[in-house]
Amino acid sequence: MVAAIAGTLFSFSFEPFGLWFLAPISYAIFLHQCTSSSAKNLYGNAFLFGFVSSALTLWWAGKYVGLLPLAFLALLHGLFYLPLGLLGKYTHNILWFIPAILAIEEFRAIFPFGGFSWMRVAFSQADAPYSSVISIGGAVLLSAWVLVIASLMVNCRTSYLLVILLMIFIPTALNNSYSSSDQISFAGIQGNTPSVGLGFNDRAEAVFNLHLSQSKRVSSNTVDVIIWPENAVDVDPFANSPVSQAIENLTSTLSTPLIAGAITRLNGRLENVSLMYDENGEVVSYYSKQYLTPFGEYIPLRPIARLVSPFVDDVSDFSVGTQRDIHRVSGFTLAPIICYELLSDSLVRTAARSAQALVAQTNSATFAGTAESSQQLNITRLRAQENAREIVSVSTVGISAHIDINGRILDQTDENVAAIIRGKVRANSGQTLANSLGGLAPVAVISLFTLLALFSVLMRIVRAR
Repeated sequence: MVAAIAGTLFSFSFEPFGLWFLAPISYAIFLHQCTSSSAKNLYGNAFLFGFVSSALTLWWAGKYVGLLPLAFLALLHGLFYLPLGLLGKYTHNILWFIPAILAIEEFRAIFPFGGFSWMRVAFSQADAPYSSVISIGGAVLLSAWVLVIASLMVNCRTSYLLVILLMIFIPTALNNSYSSSDQISFAGIQGNTPSVGLGFNDRAEAVFNLHLSQSKRVSSNTVDVIIWPENAVDVDPFANSPVSQAIENLTSTLSTPLIAGAITRLNGRLENVSLMYDENGEVVSYYSKQYLTPFGEYIPLRPIARLVSPFVDDVSDFSVGTQRDIHRVSGFTLAPIICYELLSDSLVRTAARSAQALVAQTNSATFAGTAESSQQLNITRLRAQENAREIVSVSTVGISAHIDINGRILDQTDENVAAIIRGKVRANSGQTLANSLGGLAPVAVISLFTLLALFSVLMRIVRAR
């Protein structure tokens, strides 16, 4: 029961509640259970924490596909926590649990089916005063920061209170700085969809026409670029002459380039892409999504998955992209990130290194009316802070937002409405330490806490002697 309560509190640190401070509190309760000599059924406690927190946080995943797939997802997350039960049988030293939990998060980010890191502790902390530590050591350090605070809470010593307060408030002085004053103006088009859920684009060209209509509200020569979300062009523009002609008419009439999310079938490969059209309606850059959503853009273990969900055969498998162009607007570089790719540390890091700002194109229509969009927005904010890049996030149904290099929202839209978000995105070329460290950050942070745990063991041996 205690582990289930802790898991529930952890889920409340994510949107729609967004109570960031419940993350360290929930983990303090959970770690106390793991390290308590009187605790029974350590495996059950570990499993329940992972299962309950995931089931509640990811409740949106079952809105349209049913509870059974959600139950399997939560079950998998619960199984990931079982090693903590084993660890609790051999040690009550809380320092060993910090690298263990971090290692579980890193492993879960790559396995199975390419991983699913949505439930990282760090991704619940976009509003935390100490979220800026993500720019030093990436998401792994932010997760570790929460776990250290939680471990200090477990000991309940008065002397630790000052340390906790320092850990919470000192990082507020840490901010990313701009290296340039260069900027371009944009109009992000949230065209909405004719319906939501799994059938949001059942009518060919319906989503496209909504975004086209909304774009015509932008006056000629008033912005440097127009941005459409993922799947805004819901048919292959290379195979559909009326659609390509409509795009050409739009860009030439407004004298403005367009960055649009589209679905293409070039050379028989179904791809989720970000295309940039110049003022003449010609495609000048082409980025194809590299990190595909399992069970959304392709179906692993299809015969087995068919037993779990009746919607499996409605999904055609996409191909992993090979073309990775960066969009250029008047010499200003914008790297596209398509929806699920926000979960990939390496993809976001590479995009930030190659461009002055990022464009996140996403489609939340499948989960409209749930906490999915607001949870994803917080992940996007943390990615902006981690890599010191402004991000223009544009969604079909919302939330669309303009985010600065410190994760602050400069402007955003409401959900499930047609809207236009406007602003000026500012260039930055400086690298954060987290971006420079890259894949070394998880190794360094996990190794550091492992060494601290070993050191604590050695100190106890010395004291005993």
